[in-house]
Amino acid sequence: MKKNYNIKCILSLVLFALMFAPLKAQVRLKIVNPTTGAVTLHNYGSSTVNIGTYWLCNFPSYNQLNTLTVTQGSLNLAAGAEVTVTSNVGLSASDSELGLYDSNIFGSSVSMKDYLQWGSAGHQREVVAVNKGIWTAGTFVNAAPPFEYNGNGAQNGAQFWATLGIEDFEFGNSFYVYPNPSKTELNIQLNNRVSKANLEVFDLLGKQIVKQSIGSNTVSQINTSAWISGIYLIKISSEHNTETKRFIKQ
Repeated sequence: MKKNYNIKCILSLVLFALMFAPLKAQVRLKIVNPTTGAVTLHNYGSSTVNIGTYWLCNFPSYNQLNTLTVTQGSLNLAAGAEVTVTSNVGLSASDSELGLYDSNIFGSSVSMKDYLQWGSAGHQREVVAVNKGIWTAGTFVNAAPPFEYNGNGAQNGAQFWATLGIEDFEFGNSFYVYPNPSKTELNIQLNNRVSKANLEVFDLLGKQIVKQSIGSNTVSQINTSAWISGIYLIKISSEHNTETKRFIKQ
């Protein structure tokens, strides 16, 4: 009886630790454009991570991120943020693979953070992704590039990759959010291709906390000082496009 009690206590402590352990950064490939070499990474976790020492791999070519040109964002990647780099690992639009690693041990499933292949299966690093449990052997993305991951950050496999929508591709930066993160103020501004849109802000429970219209010639300023610290979703909807970005309230 005492033995069963001890086992229950141990299990309870483990569950308690898992529930209250802080979430770590979870960086994944978000958008891959093999034609231009542009690769966008997204941090689905809840903590900032410096990914300058991460690597991109298209066997037998490798790039460390801090050697590449950053075209958008920062390699000191905040929770919910994205960064875009221009790779030169020789990606082919018709048939290639791309792996993301946190070290240069490219045969290690522990070092691999994300992976996709397109055009055909059986690329060099497929087996590493299969061993890690993030890819199914023999599968590949059967779509036209550029590719976009449409999962929730915890979902894996070719089925969560698709062609980046034409509207997203053309209007992918339909609005700008700054400063981000911020404690007291949030500024939202449309780019010059969007003249009018609806602005909505949601917390992570789905509760709408802001709803208003926004025009291209104005900056919408929102006081966030009373908001609870955390991640919020900012949604802009126009007649041509809908785009969502994350905002971090400090």
